[in-house]
Amino acid sequence: MRKCWNSLSLGKRKNMKKSNELTVKCLKEMIDRNGPSYLADEPYEAFKGLIEAGATDRKTAAVLLYVLASGSIKDMESEKDEEALSEEIHGKCGLNKRMADQAANILHSLYSSDHKKEWESKDHEGLRQFFAEEFVYTWKGFAVWDEGNGTVDCHYEAEIVLEPTEAVSKDEELTQLLKKNPFMTNSEIHELFADRLKNYLDDEFEYYCTAEDYYQPIVEDYGENLEYDLIEWCKKNGFEFVSVDGDGDDDGYEPKFRRGWY
Repeated sequence: MRKCWNSLSLGKRKNMKKSNELTVKCLKEMIDRNGPSYLADEPYEAFKGLIEAGATDRKTAAVLLYVLASGSIKDMESEKDEEALSEEIHGKCGLNKRMADQAANILHSLYSSDHKKEWESKDHEGLRQFFAEEFVYTWKGFAVWDEGNGTVDCHYEAEIVLEPTEAVSKDEELTQLLKKNPFMTNSEIHELFADRLKNYLDDEFEYYCTAEDYYQPIVEDYGENLEYDLIEWCKKNGFEFVSVDGDGDDDGYEPKFRRGWY
């Protein structure tokens, strides 16, 4: 690096190198979790993450916040060397040479060719893993039938197995999430559809149990409805129905008024 770096004592250079390495490690973990555009999209969150992790001092974190917020992160897409990057940061952000050098050292190390190759391999990896496995979900349904003078608590638990199809990749919500973070993991994608399926089945089970005001629901018979509901959900969400195995029960009729009971 230039004269301002060389003028530092050996001890200070070692300490700065170690600090920069910790900063790079923390920033890389943020990108690994949140996608390649995270630092550009959320510079303040990156700043807070560095402080909370104790990865660097507040001054260095503030310098990086300023550089990221300025849009200089886009220069990482080019193959500029560290010195050229420092000059770019110095000119665009107005930092002194030492701070520009340090920011350049951190960002150049962060966006190394090895890291870029690793991120390229992770692009949509979670989606590929999601397609390679069956979608297995354990649903636990609960609803209350209330006829005015008493209630029945209804329960149903089912092990559901579905098969994701290519249509899943066209799902609007998933597409938007992957656009923001192409590093979404298999488990995160699974959770997205599991939550959606749960909300759907919860509503269907609630309707099944409360549709009749005067006739207590037979929870054990919900299985046929459940299979039909799953097939309909699969059509709308890009899955194929494979199997479902479940059982239901209730806690019995519970009167609301017990006055005079002993």
